[in-house]
Amino acid sequence: MNLWKSPLFFPLLLLFLTSAPLFSALALDTINLGPLFYMEKDEETGEKRIDALGPFISYDKKAQERGYGLRPIFYKYEDIRKDRNSFDFIYPLSTYRTFEGDTKFQALMYIFYYKSDLQENGYREREYTLFPFVFARHAEDPDRSFFAVFPVYGNMKNKYGKDRIKFFLFPLFLQTENYGVKNSNFIWPFIGYYSGNGASGGRLWPVYGQKTVGDSVKDEFALWPIYMKRYREFYGSEINSLAILPFYYGLDMPGRKQRTYGWPFFTYIENTNRNFKRYDMPWPIVTFSRGDVNTNRIFPLFSVKKEEDFESGYALWPLYSWRSHKLDDYEIKKRAIAYFLYKDVQNIPRVEGGRDSRAINLWPLFTYRRLPDGRAYFNFISPLETFLQDNAPRERNWRPLWTLFRWDRDEEGNHVSSFLWNTFRTESTKKGVKVDLRPIIPVISYENTEEKDKFHILGGLFGYSKDKENNKKTLKFLFIPVNIS
Repeated sequence: MNLWKSPLFFPLLLLFLTSAPLFSALALDTINLGPLFYMEKDEETGEKRIDALGPFISYDKKAQERGYGLRPIFYKYEDIRKDRNSFDFIYPLSTYRTFEGDTKFQALMYIFYYKSDLQENGYREREYTLFPFVFARHAEDPDRSFFAVFPVYGNMKNKYGKDRIKFFLFPLFLQTENYGVKNSNFIWPFIGYYSGNGASGGRLWPVYGQKTVGDSVKDEFALWPIYMKRYREFYGSEINSLAILPFYYGLDMPGRKQRTYGWPFFTYIENTNRNFKRYDMPWPIVTFSRGDVNTNRIFPLFSVKKEEDFESGYALWPLYSWRSHKLDDYEIKKRAIAYFLYKDVQNIPRVEGGRDSRAINLWPLFTYRRLPDGRAYFNFISPLETFLQDNAPRERNWRPLWTLFRWDRDEEGNHVSSFLWNTFRTESTKKGVKVDLRPIIPVISYENTEEKDKFHILGGLFGYSKDKENNKKTLKFLFIPVNIS
């Protein structure tokens, strides 16, 4: 039998080239088979990291943290030090969080929501939401407990910015209450009246309505939104507004006066609190202001707005825009091209000893971050980072899936880069340099560290190594080591 012509020759050769260096490396701290399997461990600290099948399978164990997942299906994370646990299922479709005895769970982007809070006295409060149908809370204080089935019946308390919300066969009846003032509606929003805490009035929307609360609130409308008049007394200051749309709108309050004629064609604003006058002709196309706030805008051609610690503007919106904001400790500078195509955000320190940071996104090609503590990273490709805020769940669940190339730097200045999920990997630390080219099988391995020098081809099929501690030099031929010291 001619082995060269056998159909098993190349599979056996591949198995030999793959398994021989693997078995020889089982006792080592690092095993790298490119995108198929990567493992690194530290026997002293017990830390371990495993990546398998490219970005899909991940396991990470540190002194105070644990994490594992099958991206993008799920990821489980635990922070022992902070008593924090999380589980994500197709993030952000469904998430589960626990923190110091409290629990939060949501599914289908908060259509279903559950929250459990452990009080200091040991009592556990629970809240359930199946939006927009079921709302419930079981609290230690009966005045905060409620149950509602929309649109049949509900009596919710301290929910959605209201002290109380009642409804029955909505929109047949709806009542909201804030600070003792009740707004009762029949066939909402058409018929209603006000009561409680000195309130009176009613409405037949949109024909006519009026509302008074003592001497502090007086509202009136007719043929809404054509005629609207409002009065408020707020901490001793009076706020008056009158609208006869689209012909006139006026607002008078301490430090601010506004007049609009033929909305939106001409608006005049005088702000004595911030010492400026502004003219819109019409808003938002043409705007000019003079004083402590200086604005020149002809939309979409250009805009420049300057204040004492703030400046913003654009040219051929949304082609190019910028913003600068000076705070006590640092200055924030933002630039953008084509709104989201390119974003550059810099935090520049204004005090001695401050550290700068920077974030650059070029959609959908790359993301670069440099943090104040010295850490930095670069990702290629980057389709979502410019739209989503930076957060740990996004990093754990999604970013590795499309990161063809990644470069990381830690606080101590150590560098690690990976191309095609460890197919080509480099490490540069204070101890030396490591380079691996491993498309499943180890093609080239290079190491120059304090402990050794090494250069291997095909995992030791051919190679050279030097143990610097005992000055031992070794050649390898067909994986057979030859001592040449």
